[in-house]
Amino acid sequence: MKKLLHIQCLPKLSGVQNISYEILKGLPSQEYDKTIMFSADGSEESKKNIIDAFKSIGVRVVFSSNLIRELNFVKDIKAFFEIYRFCRKEKFDIVHTHSSKPGVVGRIAATFAKVPYVVHTVHGLSFHKFVKFPKWQFYFLCEMFASLFCKKIVLVNKFYGKYFHLFKNKTSTIYNAVNYEKFAGIEQKQNNDERINVLFVGRLDAQKNPLCLLRSARIVISKNSSVHFTLVGDGEFYSECKRFITENNLSDNIYLAGWQKNPGIFYADADVFAASSIYEAFGLMFVEAGYFSLPVCATNVEGVPEVVQEGVSGFLCEPNDDEALAENILKFCNDKELRQNMGKESYRIATELFTINAMIQGYRKLYEE
Repeated sequence: MKKLLHIQCLPKLSGVQNISYEILKGLPSQEYDKTIMFSADGSEESKKNIIDAFKSIGVRVVFSSNLIRELNFVKDIKAFFEIYRFCRKEKFDIVHTHSSKPGVVGRIAATFAKVPYVVHTVHGLSFHKFVKFPKWQFYFLCEMFASLFCKKIVLVNKFYGKYFHLFKNKTSTIYNAVNYEKFAGIEQKQNNDERINVLFVGRLDAQKNPLCLLRSARIVISKNSSVHFTLVGDGEFYSECKRFITENNLSDNIYLAGWQKNPGIFYADADVFAASSIYEAFGLMFVEAGYFSLPVCATNVEGVPEVVQEGVSGFLCEPNDDEALAENILKFCNDKELRQNMGKESYRIATELFTINAMIQGYRKLYEE
């Protein structure tokens, strides 16, 4: 039996954490002894939910008291030694890190602890075109240095390959996927009225750039008052979004739904999906939207064009372009046939290209090497 450790950061069952959940769930328990580590930096409720979720699929959950998302030299050194000692004690065969901070600290610690097989999945890069010198160079050097301390690097898109050409013998692409079973029993609505519902699902943070979406929504509503927007999610921009809606008298057309455990009912009630991210490695939300046959308006950044095909399942524009995003949304709002045709393609892409079975088998094959 192989002893496997996944290392994550936030103890919250959202995007990246769900990927670990599905991988670990899909691995046979008779072949793998499974453990996952999270940061202890979270509410007691969120930690309890995490423990319950992973325990239900036979995975032990542990928390690191030093691993945090933010840069903190003292904490990061302590996290290194904490992970190092844990790996030495448990004698893991495989350590799999996810995202930037666990990927740097965890990979190095596991290698020094003589873990035979260290894998890292790049779910996003801290160095993108909106990060300026010297931060860009610092984050890039950290990622490249940490890449020396693993056997395999998994990219969730092909776009990132250009940054890892020095490690091309280590890299492979495994697309993320969504387990559609969580949407069982939720039926797509039949919209026979004139109201058009535009949906966003995700964190209200700098990456998702929700204020750009709200500015686009203001343009759309000024031209078509039958369009309504719903934003599902929370984050540090929640209060600012709420203030924008109030100050622009948009409360009748824009609804902030907050964080939802299962956003399926919102997808089922929508006609169009829209997002305004300034960077996006993959975007599980686009796959979820595709499952509900929603055409997508998004930004042409990083891995998005590999998930949302321009002119086939949606329209793409440059980030921070409020007017272009609004124009793309209006194309769908004003043309029912276009919505339906691209919605069908969105469903085909989601269910044919991004299947949970393909993702699990990809990682299982990687582990068995």
